Amino acid sequence: MTISRTHTYLIFLAAYFVRMVLFSIPSFSNTLLQRVEFATPITSYKRLTEGVFLFQSSMPPYSGGVFHQSPLLLVLFVFLSQFPDVVIQNVYSGLDLVLGYILLRMARQKQLKETNDPKLEIEKINTSRINPVLVAVLYLFNPWTVLLCVSRSTSLFTNVGIVMAMYWAMHQRPGLSMLWATVAAYLSLYPIMLVPPLLLALPRSLRTQGIGYFMATFVALLVMSRLVIGSWDFLHATYDVVLYLQELSPNVGMFWYFFIEIFDPFRSFFLMVFQLHCFIFMAPLCIKFKHHPLFVVTILCGIMSIFKSYPCVGDASLFLALVPLHDELFKYGRYGFLVANLFTYASVLSPIFWHLWIYAGSGNANFFYAITLVYNLGQVLLVIDLVYAMLRRQFDLAHPEAIGKQVAQR
Repeated sequence: MTISRTHTYLIFLAAYFVRMVLFSIPSFSNTLLQRVEFATPITSYKRLTEGVFLFQSSMPPYSGGVFHQSPLLLVLFVFLSQFPDVVIQNVYSGLDLVLGYILLRMARQKQLKETNDPKLEIEKINTSRINPVLVAVLYLFNPWTVLLCVSRSTSLFTNVGIVMAMYWAMHQRPGLSMLWATVAAYLSLYPIMLVPPLLLALPRSLRTQGIGYFMATFVALLVMSRLVIGSWDFLHATYDVVLYLQELSPNVGMFWYFFIEIFDPFRSFFLMVFQLHCFIFMAPLCIKFKHHPLFVVTILCGIMSIFKSYPCVGDASLFLALVPLHDELFKYGRYGFLVANLFTYASVLSPIFWHLWIYAGSGNANFFYAITLVYNLGQVLLVIDLVYAMLRRQFDLAHPEAIGKQVAQR
């Protein structure tokens, strides 16, 4: 189905209108600022405003142990704080629309690039692909995406960096791709694992150049941060808190409850195992799917959303936004209905169990942690399903006689 340019404009205008309407309801938007599904120690807008206040008062913003976000992001919001709140609301809404538009462009570019790639017989007969505008719609009107924007979580800035890095890598622009990858890694550290697959998306002759761009840009951002803050204290406050899990506030991840319960003598060992578990998938995925770097980035975004130390729903919304780019895999999906139900189940029960634990006092931490496990199970099943679909499609391309048959390992 072809969607006209006028209809595309109306879709983006409607997405902007929805966000601004929700922003205009103070009781709703202020509640989202405190929701653990969107606000973590490194993405909370309330903590960001605390850092802005300390900085404007000529006090060290990282001295109180509350503020854990990057210095250059702090400077940006010090500047934005001079304007009415509606300006910040427009910045968040605008970034969401830009991200949706870039996803649309990426879908078009990917489909154009794959025109001459090997195809299954059924794909040669039925050449229809997902409409790129629909990819943008699935992102812009995803309830998690909308609520993330209204919560003013700074994870949106990281998501923009990741998507822009992917976009420019697809266009063979190592400088711009590594610049945006550096921005994402600078803001939340974990996107550094996306650098290898982004380099795989570049021609061999440009990969060494891309590594140089990444290292030079990252050092430049750290030096600029040092000049802004006047010390290196921000390294401990922004990166150590992520690696060493110095705050055990509840979130939608799996770290906080486990490390509340763990005995101190074993903490270092299990912390190393948990952090390693997030990064260990990078190498095998890059080796196995070296000809599909965009797919590797998608899977790694899902793994980050599951295993990073302070995840929020914004990480999952990015992962879900990248999945429709691989619509050729949908025919192999096995757990779509189950995953959709798990996400719906978690979305409904998460605020209920939080209320029972924190406000009603009729529940405990097990209630909320149990529903976060359901939420993460949905992501795990989706990651497994996507990897299976890619492997099965590659096998069917190589062995068309086996299409529709069960493959048994020897």
